[in-house]
Amino acid sequence: MTIDKKQLASLTKKERRELQREMARIKREADRKRRKRRKALGISGLILLIVAIIAAVGLVVWTQLRLANEGPQNMASDGIILTGDGQAVAATPTGAHGWLEPAASAPTPETGIVPITIYVDYGSKDAAAFFATNGEQIQQWVTYGFVQLEVKPIALDQYDDATENYSTLAANAAACVANFAPTNFLAVNTALLDANPTVTDTPIDKAGVSKAVTTALGGENTDVTTCINDDRYANWVATVSEAAANGPLQSTDVKNVAHSPLVLVHGEKFTGKNDESTDLLSFISQVIAANEKEAKGTKESTGTPTPTPTGTSSEKAK
Repeated sequence: MTIDKKQLASLTKKERRELQREMARIKREADRKRRKRRKALGISGLILLIVAIIAAVGLVVWTQLRLANEGPQNMASDGIILTGDGQAVAATPTGAHGWLEPAASAPTPETGIVPITIYVDYGSKDAAAFFATNGEQIQQWVTYGFVQLEVKPIALDQYDDATENYSTLAANAAACVANFAPTNFLAVNTALLDANPTVTDTPIDKAGVSKAVTTALGGENTDVTTCINDDRYANWVATVSEAAANGPLQSTDVKNVAHSPLVLVHGEKFTGKNDESTDLLSFISQVIAANEKEAKGTKESTGTPTPTPTGTSSEKAK
């Protein structure tokens, strides 16, 4: 605010003093408002900065939690799905089971293909016995296209405690293979069951698990080795294992996984002996017959061929 000199000259001395005091007051008030405004802007800027920092930290934490709890690729259903073309076994490619997201359902196989789902804890002696008896036969059925096999690695507390964490180490290793080397999954599955300390009576640590996997892969896969060493899917293993133990389970009336292995054929629980190969084949035949009988009530059944024993190489030589 300025005053014209002519106007100032026309004022008395007292009026000039009063005018100067008023101008000083106005200037002080303007300075006070300016300081207050700057302070307010400073506080607002600080608040915005704090909010931005919190948002950035929150995003980092959320990302880390998501990555730490996300499942492996090719296991969107929490299991790896294996099919065959008559010559080889291949893993069905899928995305990962995201953190806090529901697991995907396994695809419905084509008519004539039997869906088998196996929840396997690698620390279970029964699981080792089941695959030792039926593993080769199942792999042949999958190869020939008779069976769609879904393997779900889990680590139940009863086996993890008894094997000093082997169940979790092995399930994590299986998940690493599903992510980085899915075509070799069945070979690694066998190796992890064979290394079960309740079968070998020999304790095994993470290094031992990594060595068993490397041997099954036919050489070191650095991605798999790093994944095992970092316990990349340990949190995912804990989550899916708890879900399996508590239930409910997808696509079956079976409430939960109480023991390993849990073998489901068309969603029906296998109740035969783990070390009798004929029991599994007989059960599959019964389930197929029951499904066909039910289907005949509504439409003509096309029939589902029952997998047949193909025999081991030693039996064929006889």
